[in-house]
Amino acid sequence: MTSGFLLWAASGFDDTDPLAVRPERFGGDRTDRAPAARPARLRVVSWNIAYGRGRKDDAGDLRSETTVRANLAGIAGVLRDLRADVVALQEVDFDSARTHGIDQLAYLAREAGYPWAARVETWACRYVPYPYWPPAQHYGRMRSGQAVLSRFPIRSNVRHLLPQPPNPFWYNWFYLHRALQHVELELGGGTSLDVLNVHTEAFHQGNREDHADRIAARVRGLPDRPRLLLGDFNAVPPEATLRRAFPDEPETDMTTDRTVAAIRALGLAEALDLDAPLPDTFTFPADVPNRRLDYVWFSPSFRRVEGRVVREAGSLSDHLPVVVELAF
Repeated sequence: MTSGFLLWAASGFDDTDPLAVRPERFGGDRTDRAPAARPARLRVVSWNIAYGRGRKDDAGDLRSETTVRANLAGIAGVLRDLRADVVALQEVDFDSARTHGIDQLAYLAREAGYPWAARVETWACRYVPYPYWPPAQHYGRMRSGQAVLSRFPIRSNVRHLLPQPPNPFWYNWFYLHRALQHVELELGGGTSLDVLNVHTEAFHQGNREDHADRIAARVRGLPDRPRLLLGDFNAVPPEATLRRAFPDEPETDMTTDRTVAAIRALGLAEALDLDAPLPDTFTFPADVPNRRLDYVWFSPSFRRVEGRVVREAGSLSDHLPVVVELAF
């Protein structure tokens, strides 16, 4: 490939940081008013939806539009059944060739019945030449990122970029960025809620730990009000007994990983019961889960009523969602 083509293909990402992105409205009564009183309870979901490709990696095996739409319909159905008030999503395609140009956020907002949504881009290229061979399997045009669905008005939506790993510069031109998405919701009765949607680095431990430190520092600087910190942290917790040589990833070693410990130092409570049997907390891989990568943390404004891994989601993604019901 010529240098001119590479420069053209890698362009398209807005690296402004922080970047404010306007929230979006879908259906509903079109009112911007929050409820007169805040709800007594809040149901929250975090889910890496793997851009509708399903459980297996699609490198060299791009999914048909029929398959992607079927997976998205299944994801929307799970969200409807869970009746969550707030949903944090990771790996959402907005207009990508690999998923046939479907705006997945708009689709899920409409099909699952959410009047408010907010997106941030973390990967935008005119052409991604991956996997390298054959060219017919290239990802091509890429617009992807993270998103929040809400039943409450979204007052602000800001993307805070996290550093890319120390790859060769030309590799990072085509590599996704990681980000913290900060959304402010108006719950009613004068109560605001900070929602911090996270997707940390998967393949470089030092970079992922740096992300955790930066996320923790930003959370410590927030106003003292109700908050949620949730997402795909790509790391097992300190209590995990299996930390390396995973059946599905024998090359992965998280023996010394401190990502989750850095977040837990914030003192937030967790959606899943720490006394539960470890297999009950596993979220990855979806079909035969052997570890926990996905988390929901919440501030002392809330108490947990119930939290669990949503096993009925099956293999709609490579991750299983986490759902928690909170009471003020």
